[in-house]
Amino acid sequence: MDNLRIDNTDNDEIKMYHDVAIDTMISSIGGSKEDEFYQNNKRFDLAVQMLTDYYYKNKSATTSSKEKETYYGVQTFILQLKPEFKIWKETQDNGDS
Repeated sequence: MDNLRIDNTDNDEIKMYHDVAIDTMISSIGGSKEDEFYQNNKRFDLAVQMLTDYYYKNKSATTSSKEKETYYGVQTFILQLKPEFKIWKETQDNGDS
């Protein structure tokens, strides 16, 4: 979140978008915020930053353009991280047995 340089905006607003971006990514991949998988995960952090920026720049619930809702860079990270999380989780679960 510190890498976003947005002038004339409320930090609470950016924090809200950042929190929603984290929740969106985790609900798309699996697990919870507390999972070690997400700690210091550069691809996850970059995807959250990209999504936060997207949410900030596209605040309106309506649009006059026909742009796609897919966030291509973020979608790529989700597709990469989802199976990695599954493998990580299986390793964690097997280690606890």
